[in-house]
Amino acid sequence: DQFENSDNSQTAFSPKFGLVYQPILNKLSVFANYMDGFSNIAPEEDLNGTVVEFDPEHAKQLEVGSKINFLNNKVTATLSYYDIQVSHTVIRPAPNVFEQGGELYSRGFEANFVANPVKGLNIIAGYSHNESKLTKASTGDDFVGRRPESAGPKDMANLWANYRFSKGKLTGFGAGFGGNYASENMIFNRNTAGVFTLDAYTVLNASLSYDTDKFGITLKLNNLTNEEYYNGWSTINPQLGRNMLAEFTYKF
Repeated sequence: DQFENSDNSQTAFSPKFGLVYQPILNKLSVFANYMDGFSNIAPEEDLNGTVVEFDPEHAKQLEVGSKINFLNNKVTATLSYYDIQVSHTVIRPAPNVFEQGGELYSRGFEANFVANPVKGLNIIAGYSHNESKLTKASTGDDFVGRRPESAGPKDMANLWANYRFSKGKLTGFGAGFGGNYASENMIFNRNTAGVFTLDAYTVLNASLSYDTDKFGITLKLNNLTNEEYYNGWSTINPQLGRNMLAEFTYKF
């Protein structure tokens, strides 16, 4: 096997450091961190059957953000901004064709919230926005100035709310509702060959559950509206239409 006989040894220096400060103890903290990381890239076989080896891919990441605690732990939030500069990126202009030497940036914002405003009610929400662009390629410029095909949607969001009854005749019953959103995704994005985009989508889900000290039953209905949608990272992957899952647990 060509890959087994390949002497692929990669070494890189990866410094990391971070800082956290709490201007309001146990309520508000701000943080910053920096990392000069690397990722080993496995050998690939090209069109001629030759094993191609690569240098490690480097990424310099700066992140700043804040963690906030409201209303005596009833609401918590994490907000962060990141900026990542990547070098030695491997570009695949065609199947089994590889070019190393690309440079790109990826920067964006993330927000995550967890809320328990009343007993039994739990809400989880998140949002992310990402800007990414290939700024340099080793040969040619078909990808230069474009969002990488593997970058995914620019905007993504999720929300899930669940309520569980803790007293009265409905004790043990629970209900949940939420969904996921993803903006359009350019899985083919080139200067000469054009662009192929997967549409944005919103998928809604719901659940019903019943729990006791001994057992639990959960019914979950996914994709309530039977949305036809696809995802992928340079590929097209059809996703399930409306479907139901049932789960039973027993505690010994």
